[in-house]
Amino acid sequence: MNGLDKYNQNFHDIDGRLIKPDLRIGFVLVPGFTILPLAGFIDTLRHAADESDYSQQVYCKWKILGPSMEPIPSSCGVTIPPWELYGDPTEFDYIVVVGGQTDLIRFVSKQTYEFLRKAEELRIPLVGLCVGVFVLAEAGLLKNQKCAVHPRHLNEFVESYPNIIPVIDELFVIDLNRITCAGGTAAIDLAVTILINHLGETQARKGLSHMMVDQHRENLHTPRHPYDELDHCQDPRIKDAIELMKKNLTFPFCVKDLANQLGCSQRQLERAFQKHAHVSPAKFWRQLRLKRARWYLLNTNLNITRIAFDCGFSDCAHFTNLFTQVYGESPSRFRLVRLQASQSTR
Repeated sequence: MNGLDKYNQNFHDIDGRLIKPDLRIGFVLVPGFTILPLAGFIDTLRHAADESDYSQQVYCKWKILGPSMEPIPSSCGVTIPPWELYGDPTEFDYIVVVGGQTDLIRFVSKQTYEFLRKAEELRIPLVGLCVGVFVLAEAGLLKNQKCAVHPRHLNEFVESYPNIIPVIDELFVIDLNRITCAGGTAAIDLAVTILINHLGETQARKGLSHMMVDQHRENLHTPRHPYDELDHCQDPRIKDAIELMKKNLTFPFCVKDLANQLGCSQRQLERAFQKHAHVSPAKFWRQLRLKRARWYLLNTNLNITRIAFDCGFSDCAHFTNLFTQVYGESPSRFRLVRLQASQSTR
C-alpha cells in the first residue's frame, strides 16, 4: 500500500468485518464551482471521519462524482478530476452539488441532471452549495420550496425561478429532503449540522479548532446585509445619501428631493448608486426600511401594521408583499418561526 492509499481504503473491525460509515456523501462539482464551500464542507468531514488526524474515511466517507473523468474547472482555475462516474445514488446518504458561477450553469451536463433527478426519485437528500442551488432549481428539484440564496444572486434567482422561495437571511435552509446553503464559510456550519445528526456533537465539532473556526453557527444566524460595505464607499454622494436615508426611514421622501439635498441631480445620484450598489437609490432605501422592519419583528412586540408604518410603508399589505419578496416569508410567519426556534433552544 502506498502512502496515499490510506485515504480511500475501506476499514474493518478486529474480526475482519467491513465497517460501514455512518455517513456517506457524494459530491457533484459543476463547471465554475467555488473552492471555498467545497473545501470547508469536505475538510469538516475529514476531521470528523476518524479518531485522530489521519484523514481516514472511517466514520464518514465521501467521493467526488462526475459524468466523465475529465477534470472539472473551478472559478479560480484549479481543476479537480472526479473519482468515479455517476452510478447508484443509493450508495450515498446525501448528494452535494457545488456551484459557483451562474453564467456557467449552461455547461452542466445532461448526465448530471439525470443523476440528480434519479437521486430525487430514490429519495436521497440533495444539497445545493452556493450556486448549486441554481442547478437544483434548473433541474426542477426545488418547486415551491424554500432555499438559501446568497444576497448577491437574489434578483437573478427570482427572475429565473419565480415559483421557488428564496431565503437570504439564513446560512442554510432545510426544507424536507432539500438542503441549500448560501456558500462561503456557511458550508462549514452546514457540514457540522449534518454530522451532528449522524455522528453526534463531539465528533461533528472535532475539526473546528483545527480549522480556526470559533464556533458552529446555527442556520438562523444572520449574514451581513448585502449593502453594508457601502458605508465605507469613497464617493461622498453615496455616503451622505445613505446617512440621510437612515435618518428618514419612517418618512422617506422622493429621490429627487434627496438629490437636491446632496447638491446633485437625480440622474447623477441614480448613476452613482448603479455604479457602487448596482441598484437604484429608491430600491436601496426600501432595503434599509425592510432591514429595520426585520429588526422590529425579531426584537419587539409591535404589531405588523405598526411596524409597516414606522418603517415608512404606505400600508400593511404593501409592506407584507415587499417583505415576502425579499425574505421568502410573510412578516407574521417570519416572526413566528424564529420565536418558536428561540424557545426550543432554551
